[in-house]
Amino acid sequence: MVSALEELSQQFCDWMQHHALPLWAGQGIESESGCSYEAMLAHGVADLYAERRTRVQARQMFVFASAYQQGWLDEGKALSFAIQDYLDRFASHPTYSGAYTFKLDRFHQVVDGKLDTYDCAFFLLAWAYHYELGDPKAQERACQLMQLLNHHFKGAGGGWLEGSEPVEYRRQNPHMHLFEAFLAWFKVTGDRQWLDYAHEVFDLFARFFYDARHGVLYEHFGVDLERLTNLDGQTVEPGHLAEWIWLLNEYQVASGKDMSTYCQALYKSLQLKGSEPETGLLYDEIDAAGKVRKASKRLWTQTELIKAHIAMAERGDPDAEKQAGEAIAGLFDHFLNNDTLGFATERLDASNQSVNQAAPATSMYHLMMACLEAHRYQNSQ
Repeated sequence: MVSALEELSQQFCDWMQHHALPLWAGQGIESESGCSYEAMLAHGVADLYAERRTRVQARQMFVFASAYQQGWLDEGKALSFAIQDYLDRFASHPTYSGAYTFKLDRFHQVVDGKLDTYDCAFFLLAWAYHYELGDPKAQERACQLMQLLNHHFKGAGGGWLEGSEPVEYRRQNPHMHLFEAFLAWFKVTGDRQWLDYAHEVFDLFARFFYDARHGVLYEHFGVDLERLTNLDGQTVEPGHLAEWIWLLNEYQVASGKDMSTYCQALYKSLQLKGSEPETGLLYDEIDAAGKVRKASKRLWTQTELIKAHIAMAERGDPDAEKQAGEAIAGLFDHFLNNDTLGFATERLDASNQSVNQAAPATSMYHLMMACLEAHRYQNSQ
């Protein structure tokens, strides 16, 4: 008998392969330059006039490279490498060699020259996939960028600073995505330096980001990663609880360290505090006690919920596989049920009504990650 999760995972993969990827590969790429457009407007028309953040380019490099690896997009490798060429031609940072500026206009002129550590994490992730596709420069690029981050942007309390611009507080979010990239590089190379970097991020998670009393993690910290006492310091994003569950499960596989205590506590909080009881959708923001601060919902949180359920199913939770299937069904019911095939709704309001806005290219990273996990899990059973 075909399980509900197996059937829904196949539906998800079919949507990705036959609708989303062709839409973004066909309408989402500027043919003259090879860059990705920032967003897709209604009816599958790209926003031709929006400025282009380089993080969008990095995320789409990952999407197209991983799609090519799966055999879902024949032109995926060429598209991914063309975006890299675009970055090298137009966005190379004038001060920090090996990095890229933050944003360009539609004429490919730099309009924001800062370096953003969050963005760097996605360059590292994309290059891990380029390495697997045989790019001879990928590992050199990654090592050069890490040398730059370590030399210029190491934080006094550990980890890495936000980037080249001064800020009043630091975030866990860039570290979470660096953690993801480090684990990806260790997986494809077996090089212990990447696992050592991952150990460093896990140490930050355990010492600063995670609150064992409440089973949550916080978003914003002081310059030395000290806990903030204001409202910003109390912010909890359920989507990130889900993302860390998946990452900690990946870290256990790579390191052999038992992550059960963290995964189980975060999963409990995710279900009891972070989820809307009627729909199972994740709220955008809560506090540590579970008070809802923002009852709106984003597409990306639902994809991370799918990954968290799959991770917990692999850890032996008897109900998680069923919940993974329900999360994929919820993704289709609330975010992917559009007249334009391959188009995704980005945001719901507090009443779960669609907020009319463009579909950002950045969400394809989240959708692809969740799709790959669902596909991998089914093939492993």
